[in-house]
Amino acid sequence: MLRGLRMDLLPPLLLLLGGLWAQPARAGSHSYGYFYSSLSEEVPGVPRFSAVGFVDDVPIAGYSSETRRAEPRAPWMRKIEDPQYWEEDTEILRGAEQVERANVGIAMERVNQTRGLHTVQVMYGCELRGDGSIGGFRQDAYDGEDLLSFDKDRMRFIATANPARLTADRWNSEKMEAQRWKAYLEGTCIEWLRKYLQYGEETLLRRVPPGTMVSRRKSGDRSLLTCYAYGFYPREIEVKWVRNGVEMPLEWSQLLPNPDGTYQIKATVEVQEGDKENIYKCQVEHSSLPEIVTVVYEEKSPGPSIGLIAGVIIAVVLAVGLAAFGVWYAFFRNKRPVKDGYTPPREGPADVIQRL
Repeated sequence: MLRGLRMDLLPPLLLLLGGLWAQPARAGSHSYGYFYSSLSEEVPGVPRFSAVGFVDDVPIAGYSSETRRAEPRAPWMRKIEDPQYWEEDTEILRGAEQVERANVGIAMERVNQTRGLHTVQVMYGCELRGDGSIGGFRQDAYDGEDLLSFDKDRMRFIATANPARLTADRWNSEKMEAQRWKAYLEGTCIEWLRKYLQYGEETLLRRVPPGTMVSRRKSGDRSLLTCYAYGFYPREIEVKWVRNGVEMPLEWSQLLPNPDGTYQIKATVEVQEGDKENIYKCQVEHSSLPEIVTVVYEEKSPGPSIGLIAGVIIAVVLAVGLAAFGVWYAFFRNKRPVKDGYTPPREGPADVIQRL
C-alpha cells in the first residue's frame, strides 16, 4: 500500500524499473515498495498509467488507468476487508496518475521532445534487514535511464541526468521534501512492511529448501563448472565455489524466479581443462537449511535435468517478458499535477506527488 506519505506533499517520482528489487538480497531481509509507470501516449493493451505494490518479490496490490481502482494482487491481501482501506488507496493512486502523466510531459519538454512514446518511472521502498537495521530508497527514470535518486542518509536528491538538475536543486533548497521522504522511509514504510508480513506470514515467511546439482561443460577453449540451486524460498541465498578450501571468483551468476513463486540460481566458474588434482566444491547457504550444503564436483556428476533446464528457460522467458512489459509500462519501481514540480506524500508516499 501507499500508506505513510501524503500524495499532496509528495514530489513527482520518475524511476528506473529494477532498483531495489534488482539489488542483491540480504539474508533475513524483507522489503516493501511501489513501482509507478506512466506513458506519454496510448498503447493498445497497455495501461497509460500503472502502479504495483510489492512485499519482497510478491505483488500485493495494483492500480491501472483502465480499472482506476486499487485492488489486491496477493490472496492474503483480501484479508483486509475494510472498504475504507481500498478507497483511500484508490484516491491516492488516482492523484498519482494525474501527476505522473503531467510529469511525462514535463520530462519531454526538458529534453526537447514533442512526440513519440516516452515513459516516466518511479520506484520507492524500504527494507527491514535481518540484523534489525533499515534501508530506504527512491529512484526516478525517464525512458529507462536513471534520472533522479534520493540519498536518505545525506537527505539529498541527486540528479543523474541534466533534465533532473532543476528538480534536484529545488527540492534540496526547500529541504522539506527530503525530510518527508526520510520520515516515510524510516517510519511509516517500515510499519506497513511489518503489518504486511503479518498478513502474509504463510507466504512471505515460509522456508523452502533448495535442490542442488553441479555440472561441467566446455565453452570454446574454456571449461566451466556450474552449480545449480533450485526451487527455494525466500530469495536470499549464497552460492559459491571453493577450490581446495579457497573461494573462487565467479565467472557468472544469475538468480531467476520460477512460475511457482520459488527461485533458482546458477553460479559458474572457469577451471583448467583436464584438471583432476584439485577438489572443487559448491557451497549453498540458505535460511531453510540447518547448515551449509556442500556438493563436490566429480567427473561423472550428472548435468542438470531436462526439467531444470526447462525451468530455467521458462524463467528466462518470463524475466524477459516482464522486463519488456516494464519498458512498455514506462515508469514502474506517488502524485497530482502542478506546473513546476512533483506532488509529495500523505501519511506515506503516494498520496500526492509533485511534478518535476
